[in-house]
Amino acid sequence: MKIDYKRSIVNLTHSLFNHYGLNTWHPTLKEVDDTLTNNYDHIALILLDGLGNNLLKLHPGETAFFTDTKVSEITSVFPTTTAAATTAIRTGLTPYESGYLGWFQYFKDEDIHYTILKNKDYYTPDKPIPEGFFEKHFARETIIDKINALGALKAKDIFPSLVDAKNGYESFEDALKQMEAFQQSHPQTFTYLYSVEPDSTEHDYGIIHDNVKSTIKSLNDSLKALKKRIKPNTLIIVTADHGLSDVTPIPLFDYHDITATFEHLPANDSRMTNFFIKDDMREYFIQFFTEHFGDYFDLYTKQEFLTKKLLGNGEKHYLVDHCLGDFIAVAKDKYFFKLTDEKTKQGHHAGLTNDEVIVPLMMFEGKGE
Repeated sequence: MKIDYKRSIVNLTHSLFNHYGLNTWHPTLKEVDDTLTNNYDHIALILLDGLGNNLLKLHPGETAFFTDTKVSEITSVFPTTTAAATTAIRTGLTPYESGYLGWFQYFKDEDIHYTILKNKDYYTPDKPIPEGFFEKHFARETIIDKINALGALKAKDIFPSLVDAKNGYESFEDALKQMEAFQQSHPQTFTYLYSVEPDSTEHDYGIIHDNVKSTIKSLNDSLKALKKRIKPNTLIIVTADHGLSDVTPIPLFDYHDITATFEHLPANDSRMTNFFIKDDMREYFIQFFTEHFGDYFDLYTKQEFLTKKLLGNGEKHYLVDHCLGDFIAVAKDKYFFKLTDEKTKQGHHAGLTNDEVIVPLMMFEGKGE
């Protein structure tokens, strides 16, 4: 599956930029542009992490409202992973522009495998991180920042307590109540609401488990009830950062012919993996990798990878050159590299399968009085 950077979550954000009179530099989505001509007083963008379009097909009974309100399908960005994709939708930047290239990125000068959203080293969580490291490398202006700077309306992020320990919500219903209260407190608002579900449950159980059915039914029913409560001058846009696929682990560090070629430990993600290889071992690495994993992963040199433009287009961020490895492996099958001894995931993402790439775009306005 190929990422369509003319019909992706980045383009959804640019439709919102265009609606609010903000600068755009990527194409917009016509179906969103047409809907936004109704000039709603309140607009909310709800991102359900991991709600791939595949879930609507696998679980039609639990996703009936999602299907009823779906207007189209769009793609994620690459890699199809939370750090890169949620940044894309919050900033309108492709990963090529944002420098968010995976779940964790390697910084040679500091010898840190930096897990962006946790501010920790991936392999050694108690390893000290330099003060201000995130701000130095990963702070980006978001759509909330841009809208609030206009001064004409109020914009707000709503995150779970897992993300925002101080102000975050404890349940999805609590999140919706926070959003409704915010909308009622100002004449015009924009809200970005992020949910870790169903991604979290899919990681633990895979994409067809009963626990996943229960989780997505709860989300579906909560939004169906929301439609009945909120006023017609309110538009709700719902999408996902990526989908997930059921996966099988490969214990990478059991392959000693491969690990002997490493100059640094791998980085970025389990299904889009960066390899840093000793100069005199590169041919051996290609040989061994192809023998072991050629059926499951596409292997690119850094230059080949950039030529394919999987990260998108725009102005290249310095982290692209700073953090990409000598070789990049991209999953084309169900396998992922197990890089630590953490609990094995049953569902995963960051690859280029349809399940990971295609997400639904849903929109509905309120019916309440």
